[in-house]
Amino acid sequence: MVKVTEEIKESLKGTKIAFLATASKDGIPNAIPIGAFKFLDDETLLISDQYFNKTLKNLQENPKISLVWWGEKNGFQVKADITIHTEGEIFRRNVEWVRGIKETLRPKSAIVGKITDVYLIKSGPDAGKKIL
Repeated sequence: MVKVTEEIKESLKGTKIAFLATASKDGIPNAIPIGAFKFLDDETLLISDQYFNKTLKNLQENPKISLVWWGEKNGFQVKADITIHTEGEIFRRNVEWVRGIKETLRPKSAIVGKITDVYLIKSGPDAGKKIL
């Protein structure tokens, strides 16, 4: 797996909305804005599912994601292989974290992504360059 830099982690931490892309088993794409995401460590993302419908179905069929956001200076695209947790320690910690953000949110699952690739998003000659 890939280890992200502090710059990438700080960039995501400072972002309010990221865009999560998935695809069905037939390759039909889906992209949604999300607000509950964070790095668990240098190799792992956590995305909390409160409202996923098509997205959850896609993740069950095709456990790969692309998460894209724009930070203060540039943006990043992170690709990851995911697992879905609906019980156990990871799910419990996800529920606590999300309820700490907003008490009325009710997570249905915790999406844990092991990062496989990171790309730079910015204009110019490095646009779309794979950096990790």
